Amino acid sequence: MMRKLFLAAFLLCAGIAPVAAQVPPTVTPAMDGIFAAFQTHPLVGIGEHHRVAQELEFYAALVRDPRFAAEVGNVVVEFGGAIHQDIIDRYVNGEEVPYIELRKVWTDTVGWLPVVTAVGYPAFFAQVRETNLALPPDKRIHVWLGEPVIDWDRLKTHADWEALDKTREIKPVEVIEKQILARGKKALVIYGAGHYLPSMPGSAGEKLRKAGWQEYWGETIRHTHPGAMFVVLPYGGTRDKACAQDIESAMAGWSIPALAAPLKGSVTAAKLRTCNPLKAENFNFPVDLTDAEKQQVLAFEADAPSYADALLYLGPSSSLTISPYIPDLYLDPDYGRTVARHHELQTGVWP
Repeated sequence: MMRKLFLAAFLLCAGIAPVAAQVPPTVTPAMDGIFAAFQTHPLVGIGEHHRVAQELEFYAALVRDPRFAAEVGNVVVEFGGAIHQDIIDRYVNGEEVPYIELRKVWTDTVGWLPVVTAVGYPAFFAQVRETNLALPPDKRIHVWLGEPVIDWDRLKTHADWEALDKTREIKPVEVIEKQILARGKKALVIYGAGHYLPSMPGSAGEKLRKAGWQEYWGETIRHTHPGAMFVVLPYGGTRDKACAQDIESAMAGWSIPALAAPLKGSVTAAKLRTCNPLKAENFNFPVDLTDAEKQQVLAFEADAPSYADALLYLGPSSSLTISPYIPDLYLDPDYGRTVARHHELQTGVWP
């Protein structure tokens, strides 16, 4: 849980620390930009803001594009539990899978509290299935589920869940290394933006790691496979609304969707950083830190997304919406009880 505490500062948008050279990024149609990135990188990671409808629609559009099956062919996702890899394999390959069985894919996940809730995620799986039905078996898109294996029936306490939660940064590395890189393949990787964070340096980082803060899988892949991954962060607005309007006025001529790259060192990055001021009083530091170490944390938060290679623009922040809830959550009482049990084991509190 410690690793989730420092994400809020940049999940709102890709805020990058300014550098001396500030030039406009090159803006291209997003699809073309993504496929261009695949020409030089086996992995393209999208650091999503969970449940944003326009982001989910963009993923579906990507797999519909004929270039995806021909040139990429694999997707690694956070929104599915690896215990049901066999189910998603059968489903996206066109087999008939009963819905009650299929929904286990997005229900039996470790880190989603209490489960994956937005209808856009099962809709993405359905889009892969539809795309695959028009392709020969050896050309079909493969979906890899990146959440650790979990058997909820065997979990009895919150401590049981916590032990599995600590493995969430291990499973995607295992999948990416064994199923993608070792086989000379390519993959689109869709995970929450926080999972691409680098390690926090300095004594503050040391204290946090001793307190249980883990390294994210994105940093592991960057360390073990330098240059393999191209990271894209979607634009989602800024804290300062007036500042966001100024940024978005400069984006008015961009196509939707658009990809702006390189991001680091660009005038767009500098503006984003300016619109997201960070103050110590806005943070709930999970361990005792000196004033100097708190400044280390603030500097890390400001600089953390600087690993991003590109910004994905899906429209002004006011136009972005949240994907609706999966109806099962409120229409199926039995499913509701399952979800409630997950929540209790994850948090130690009955909802």
